[in-house]
Order: sequence, then structure tokens, then C-alpha cells
Amino acid sequence: MQSPVTRVERFQAGSSHYFRYRSGVSLHSHTMHSKESLRRLPTYIEKFPIGGYILEREMGRLHLYQGWNFNFEKYYWTPPLSPREAYELESNTIQEILGLQPLVSLTDHDNIEAGLHLRMLGPTENAPISVEWTAPFAGSVFHIGVHNLPVMRATEWINMLQEFTLNPAVEKLTGLLAGLNACPSVLVVLNHPYWTAENIDPHVHLRALVLFLERYKPRIHALELNGMRSRRENREVLALGEATSMPVISGGDRHGCEPNASLNLTRATTFEAFVWEIREERRSEILLMPQYFDPLPLRLLENTWHALADAPGEFGRSHWMSRVFFEENGAAKPLSQFTGTRFHRIVDKFRWLLALAASPTLRPALRLTFLGNEEGGL
Repeated sequence: MQSPVTRVERFQAGSSHYFRYRSGVSLHSHTMHSKESLRRLPTYIEKFPIGGYILEREMGRLHLYQGWNFNFEKYYWTPPLSPREAYELESNTIQEILGLQPLVSLTDHDNIEAGLHLRMLGPTENAPISVEWTAPFAGSVFHIGVHNLPVMRATEWINMLQEFTLNPAVEKLTGLLAGLNACPSVLVVLNHPYWTAENIDPHVHLRALVLFLERYKPRIHALELNGMRSRRENREVLALGEATSMPVISGGDRHGCEPNASLNLTRATTFEAFVWEIREERRSEILLMPQYFDPLPLRLLENTWHALADAPGEFGRSHWMSRVFFEENGAAKPLSQFTGTRFHRIVDKFRWLLALAASPTLRPALRLTFLGNEEGGL
């Protein structure tokens, strides 16, 4: 097997360099079919000036006046874009900025509804059916991008992957990865390998990562340079790819309305040919878009704003309250049921803070505020 070659470059406006390629590839992108916890919202708000003060004051008032101990972990949001809207956002960016044919793979958490939906629409009937699979392993959790499942067996595959997530066992994982690897048109990617899920000790995760790659490296086709992780972490991923002789490919991890910050460039014109390029030729060319170099805390704030902002939204989901849910006793209640309550007013205050963070007027000042939180360069 030939040694992998991973090249990473920064986008240059007006460059004719991109015409050497045929397609731009957008991988790892989420739609309305992903469930995202709001437990990180307090962390993002506290990064904003006076955000921590408002958060503490309002939570205290909620407890004092209504006896309500607020638990953000019981709330989740679904990204604002439908599969069609997400596909068009990524496609239009590639076509308009790079002048290339788009190849777009949407990967929601543990379901393939986005790909199945796109397959029913004429312009996107060849879209890959893909998923970001949650795989518990050795006391930690890995997210595995499974791109381009065979159409006729896609439902069967997602059922097996979901069953493993609920009832993990090493022998099942071995069989599933072997089966996916046996499908020549499927691309299996270890997404953000250094990401540690909440409540998991980083040392436990690192030990699990080493063991995971020792056992399954031949069945994992690439590691991911993630557009929503820190540049320091992504440099570590590139070093891991070199140490393990694995290609590193892009993954934007878009949840909001900002297009993916990392893409792949390829001479392939179909997704299957791109998969061959990574799996067999082991060659990856990554392009980092301008937003990748903005301070990460600021970008995370903006993405959180997308969760709580109104959006174009198909299927009656344009209002933010139709996309945020409260989970209690196994039932999900839309936030619209809390209209007019003190809780609704508190969330509106948080939305006001996040809207300020996303404001073009305030952005230059916030960029200066956050510059010390992310080093320069790649």
C-alpha cells in the first residue's frame, strides 16, 4: 500500500490554481435531522462580556420565583437547515467561490434521513447517503463518518449502526467496520479524533484512541481535519496521520448557516471516484476557507446564535422556538409551549446577547477580544 499524501492549503481569492481540479468536496455537515444538546450554551454565553453575570442572575431568579432548577442538558436544538437547504448552501459556496463542481455529503447524527430525502429530489438524486455514527468504545465515544452507503442496503446499515450505539460490544464493532470496509464505494472517516465527549476523562479518551487505531486502522480510511475544532488540535490530527500513515481529509462539521470551513479539492467528478482517491490512492488535498482563520470562540458563538435565531426554514421550522425542545420523561416538548413564561423571557435575553455577538457591527471588536484564544497559522 502506498504512503498517504495529505496537502493542506489556505484559500486565495482570485487564484486560478483551483481550475486544476474538477470538484470541491464538502464532508460532515448537519441538517434538521440532528439532535444537538444545549448543555454547552452556558459556556458560550460566559465567553461574551457580561454574559456570565446575566446567566447567573436569571437562573437565580428562575429558582427564586418559580422554584425551577434549570438544567440545560434536558434541552436540545435541531439545526436550522433542511437537507435541501444545507445541500444548496454547500454546493453554492463551491460553485461560486471556487468555480468547481460540488460533491456534498451530509452526515447527521445516527440517521440517514437527509440523504434519503435528497435522493427523492431530481437535482440531488445522486447525493450520497451518509451518517455520523456514534460509536462507544473502551470507556469513550468516537464519531465515525460513514459516507456513501449502498443505496439498496442503506436502511439495513443504519439499523445495525444504531443498534450498536445502543448496545455496544467489541465483536459487533469489528464486524460492522469489516462490513463497511468491504463496500468499495464507502468512505469511513474517524471524525475529530481528539474530541472528548462530556464527562469522559481526556486520558481515558487518549488510551481508547490508541487502542481503537491499533485494532481498526486498516478499516478506517482517513482521519478528519475538522473545521470547527481548534487549529492546535488539527495540527495534532495531521501529526497523527503522519505517525499512523493515514490520510487526513476535511470535515466542516457545519451545524448552522455558515458553510463548511474546510473542503477537499479533487480531480474526481463523482463521489465514488473521490472515495477511490482517498481509499486506494491515499491522496488528500484540503482547502481551508477564510472563516477557518477567524477566532474559534467567536465562530462557536455565531453557530450558537444560528441555533436560536429565526431562519428561512422549510417544513414550518423558520421560527427558532419550533427547533428547540425540552425533554422530560422520554417525551420532547417544543419550546413554543413555554411562550410568555419567565423562561421564555430568559431565553430571549440570551438570544439578544448572541445576536450582538453575531452582529457585523460588533464583530471587529469581538475578534480583537478573542484573538488571544486561538493561535495563528494552520
